[in-house]
Amino acid sequence: MRRSRAGDDRAKMRAAMNPIYVRKATWAFGRERRGPGLGLVRGVAGALGALPRPLAAAAAVGWMALIWWLSSGPIDVSPPLPAADFFWNLAHAPVFGVLAALLATAVAPRPLPRSWPDPGVRARVVAFVLVALWAATDEWHQARVVGRHGSPFDFATDAAGAACVLWLAAYAGSATASEPGLRRRLGVAVGLCAAAAAATTFADRALLNG
Repeated sequence: MRRSRAGDDRAKMRAAMNPIYVRKATWAFGRERRGPGLGLVRGVAGALGALPRPLAAAAAVGWMALIWWLSSGPIDVSPPLPAADFFWNLAHAPVFGVLAALLATAVAPRPLPRSWPDPGVRARVVAFVLVALWAATDEWHQARVVGRHGSPFDFATDAAGAACVLWLAAYAGSATASEPGLRRRLGVAVGLCAAAAAATTFADRALLNG
């Protein structure tokens, strides 16, 4: 016997209210929103957030010391890549991005905000200012090392890396964060860092040749 349209609608409504159907739909939607990238970001942030504040601060200081050590002598290694100078400049972005993440963890309020891995506006500002100060100090240091040269333009790549990491952390901690949204922002972040590294490369060459 042919069912009425109203009967079909009632059957669909009952199916939609079925707990198993609801769980499957919610799982599928949640999986699409989270995804491996967002899960990785939140997982790493969770591991960092589990560090006590003194240990997080020590990790940040240790990373700053590593940057200082890397700037204390000439680097004779040249990557077998075209435009090696560009890639060396681009490497500044993730190095100072990691420093931003460590400093944000150290200065974030305890207990951590529910928005973690977003440490909050105040912690992001403090972390960025500290990274900027250390980046400026690093360039000043390199200018006084034989075989190295400090460049005010490198500061742009350092700052871009730090700003992008803090921006991505703020998004990953938002209630509306999704895997596609994170991927789009990651693409923008990589593009900004690459643009800063390219500008730094050309500016450094013009400065040295001038």
